[in-house]
Amino acid sequence: MSKNFTNNAINQQTFGAAGFEYIDDASDNTGDFVAITVVEEATVGNYNNSGKGIVATTGDSLAPSVVLPTGITIYGDFTVIKLSAGKVIAYNRALG
Repeated sequence: MSKNFTNNAINQQTFGAAGFEYIDDASDNTGDFVAITVVEEATVGNYNNSGKGIVATTGDSLAPSVVLPTGITIYGDFTVIKLSAGKVIAYNRALG
């Protein structure tokens, strides 16, 4: 899916000006996220028993039980983040 961003939106997104969500539970976290930074080793959960735990708008996904090490940042256009353990910061996509 192609998205057109203004220069301002790109700058906001690059520096996290659109905000973030701190995720430290096993809830179904949905939204428009552009980056996920792992602050405590995290294990991907199983979103609605779909066999997917982190889902991107491209259709790509990370399967349940994948372990993400502390300090890694994953970039993309994510719509679902489901954890079974750990803590991450999910950065919101800037609208524009």
